[in-house]
Amino acid sequence: MKMYLRLVSALIQGVEPSDKEKKRNKIFYIVMAIIAGFGIMLPMTFFVGVIIYSMTGALLPFGTPENGAELFLHLIATFSFIFGLNVIFSVFYFSGDIESLLPLPLRPYQIIGAKFTAALISESVMEWLVLAAALIGYTIGGKMPFYAWLGVIIGTITMPILPLIYCGIICMIVMYFTRFIKNKDTVNKITGLFTFAVIVGIVYTGSLSGFNTDKLIDALSKPDNALLNVMNCIFPTVPLLIRSMGTGSPLELILYLLINAAAVCIFMLLAQVLYLPSVVGIGQGGAKERHSAAEIISKMKRHSTVITCLKKEFRILVRTPAYFTNCVMINFMCPVFVYLAFVIHGQTNFLESFIYGIKSGNRESVLMLVLGITAVSVLVTAINCIASSAITREGKHFAFIKYIPVPYMTQLNVKALISIIFSGSGMILSIVWMGIQLNTGYKFTLFCCLLSLLCVSFATYFGIFMDCINPKLIWDDELNALRGNYNIFFNMAMAIVIEGVLCTGSFLLYKYTPLGVLFIIIIDFVILMLLNAVSYLLCYYKAGRLIEELEG
Repeated sequence: MKMYLRLVSALIQGVEPSDKEKKRNKIFYIVMAIIAGFGIMLPMTFFVGVIIYSMTGALLPFGTPENGAELFLHLIATFSFIFGLNVIFSVFYFSGDIESLLPLPLRPYQIIGAKFTAALISESVMEWLVLAAALIGYTIGGKMPFYAWLGVIIGTITMPILPLIYCGIICMIVMYFTRFIKNKDTVNKITGLFTFAVIVGIVYTGSLSGFNTDKLIDALSKPDNALLNVMNCIFPTVPLLIRSMGTGSPLELILYLLINAAAVCIFMLLAQVLYLPSVVGIGQGGAKERHSAAEIISKMKRHSTVITCLKKEFRILVRTPAYFTNCVMINFMCPVFVYLAFVIHGQTNFLESFIYGIKSGNRESVLMLVLGITAVSVLVTAINCIASSAITREGKHFAFIKYIPVPYMTQLNVKALISIIFSGSGMILSIVWMGIQLNTGYKFTLFCCLLSLLCVSFATYFGIFMDCINPKLIWDDELNALRGNYNIFFNMAMAIVIEGVLCTGSFLLYKYTPLGVLFIIIIDFVILMLLNAVSYLLCYYKAGRLIEELEG
């Protein structure tokens, strides 16, 4: 057990920023952690808790208060499984510690047990918060007795275990019986395509047509729900936990814990048998085609500095599966979600009045649409982390950007441009599609595109500046460069806070002052211009100095 705990601690520290990186600016980490807590964690958990509380209260008269919480926990478990596949593959087979761990006197199940625990802790922090909020909302909304709080504590801690065990078992079986998957690029492509296929499948499913909250409550009010029955078979721990909180039956809670324990035992047994044979021969990359120096020189062409740097950034993002999945592909999910909003739009849908208000020129609806575009533009740019990982992505090649004869600001402008290209493309596609559907006219659509690009530009330069302050330059694979980079999370929190203040202030001006909608939108436009100027000047005057102080 002592060796296991030490190994878990070492693996977690390998993902976390190093002590040197943390000491670089302690005040920065403290301030950003506070902003992240109040900007992301608390609002998100409160929102989830309110939703589950409302659903439970609505289902209580029908005698099925547990169905809403069960559905939500199944969704959390499903997404945990989908996005956990890539993480487990990377942690089990393609992390840089494999060569160091295998020669040690450790059994396969010990290595896998420690790796699984480290991955569970690293990946479940936000999930634990969401689970706690959902279970608390269910407990209060369903007027559960005091013993339900024991289920809240146990469920919050243990609920993520089963989905990740499914991921671990699938990974080991696939790697044991499949010989062509011997590099992480192949795995990332497969899991990326799988994730994309699932999302597209959800979008194009016919059951979404005419969806509305009344139909959802009506479906969940029935004791025998086909979807929940199927999901309960896949994740049997969910109904056991929820029902034990309602009935107070210790048998159901004990059975819940026994299923988790049995899953862990089966997982460890499979690890002992499958892991060592499947990990032999694993490489960090695919076979590379070799060229002679003469061939390389003959293919070289002269380009401008900006074009050359832009090609380098583009190829890194597109050709690296971890970056392509997490940084590039996510931008083109926004148009899919916009399309989804119109697919699920029905006659009784809650969007009906809003869409009708836009088409009829209602001022409040127009203002809400403009504020929504600005909020989504900033959020998407922060989430895709192209800007907030601009320096981090250099990793061990960081010295390259310090010693090539290209000014720092030129390199940062190129990194900003590639972020604006990818982030802005997804947003413009979304706005144009929305403008066509709502018949807003080409002038208003073009103005919204310009406003969106201002938001993207501001979030981009601000994200680059944030990453210059304290980049994570020590990482063993590209996925860890994103997972272990606190700047991404901090930048997201700052973006949410700044955009939240802008949108809230604009709405309050509309509600409590005689200012017109057009004047408020112009004010927002001017504020975004100022934010762009501030973020650019921060990069211009501060980023170069910060880069110079960093050690490659």
